[in-house]
Amino acid sequence: MLDHRRLRISVVIPLYNGETTILKTLKSLFNQNTQFDELIVVNDASTDRSLALVEAFLSERPVSHKIINHSKSRGLSASYNDGIKICSGDLVVTLHGDVVLRKHALERLVGPFWNNDNVVASYHCVDHPRNVWKKYNFWQKCFFSRLVEKRFCGLDGKFDCFRKSALEKVGMFDGKTFFRAGEDGDIVHKLRKKGKIVKTKAGIIHIHTLDPNFSFKSIVYKQAQYSASQGALFRRYGFAGVREFVSLFFRELLVISLLFPHIRTISIFLIIIYSFLYTKSVYLSDYKNPRILILPFLNIYLLFVSFVYSIRGFMYGKQTI
Repeated sequence: MLDHRRLRISVVIPLYNGETTILKTLKSLFNQNTQFDELIVVNDASTDRSLALVEAFLSERPVSHKIINHSKSRGLSASYNDGIKICSGDLVVTLHGDVVLRKHALERLVGPFWNNDNVVASYHCVDHPRNVWKKYNFWQKCFFSRLVEKRFCGLDGKFDCFRKSALEKVGMFDGKTFFRAGEDGDIVHKLRKKGKIVKTKAGIIHIHTLDPNFSFKSIVYKQAQYSASQGALFRRYGFAGVREFVSLFFRELLVISLLFPHIRTISIFLIIIYSFLYTKSVYLSDYKNPRILILPFLNIYLLFVSFVYSIRGFMYGKQTI
C-alpha cells in the first residue's frame, strides 16, 4: 500500500481567455485546507488578460509553479498533456479556470488515493446556482438554462484527480481525436481497465467565463463540438445499454423519428415540447426580451445541428471542430 505522505499533488490548469473567472478559481484553490505541491498553468494562446492576471497572482504566492505558453491554440487535451508531462506529482488534479472550489473540495477529491493504490481517478460534483446564471447575457442563459439549480457528478476535467502513472499507461489524453470535447469520456473508458474511478463529495460551482460576445453562433459551435465528440466516442466504444444510448442521443432520435410516418405526429409534438422545456428558465426570467419569440425555432434548429455533427463525428471517428 502507498503511504499518502509520499504522494505529491500537482494541479494543472488549462487556461483559455478566462480573465473574468481565473482569479476566483485561483483564490478558491489557495483557500483549501489541503496543500498541493505545485501548480502548472497551460495558457492555450489566450488573447485576453488571463496570463497577466495569473502571473501577478502567483508572484505573490510562495508556491512552486510553472507556466506553459502555447503560441497557437492546441485544444484542451494538449493542454492537459503538456502540463502532466512536466509535473512532478504522483497525483494530477485538473482544474478548469472557470470554477470555484467549495470548502474542503481538494481534501475530498484526493482522499480516495490515500493508502489505496487501486484508485486511478476521482471526480467531483458541480452545482449551477441561479444567482450565477443570472449574470450571463441572453445567449449564455439559453445555453446553460437546462443546468440551472442542478447538480451533476462525473469526471469531465473541471476538477478531477488522476494517478499520473495510470495516465501514462493509457497514453494520456487523446488530443488527436478530441480537440475540445470528448477527451473526458475517452479517458474514463481507458482508465476503467486500470483501476477504480471513485465519486467523491468534492464540490465545485461552475461560474463560466462571462463573455459579452457570447452569441447564438457560440451555442451552435459548442453544440457541434459536443455532438461530434459523442459520435466519435460511440464509434470507438459503442454504448453500455439502451438507457445510456437514449440519454446521449435523444436529440438525434427526435430528428430520426420524423422519418417514420406512424410516429411522426408524436415526434412533432415531442419536439415542440422540447423547444420550450430546453430553455424553460429563460422563458420565465427574460419573457420581456423580444428574442424569446424566435427561441423555440432556434432550439429546434439545434436538434438538427446535433444530428448532423453526431453523424460527422461517427463517420470521421474524431471531434475536429
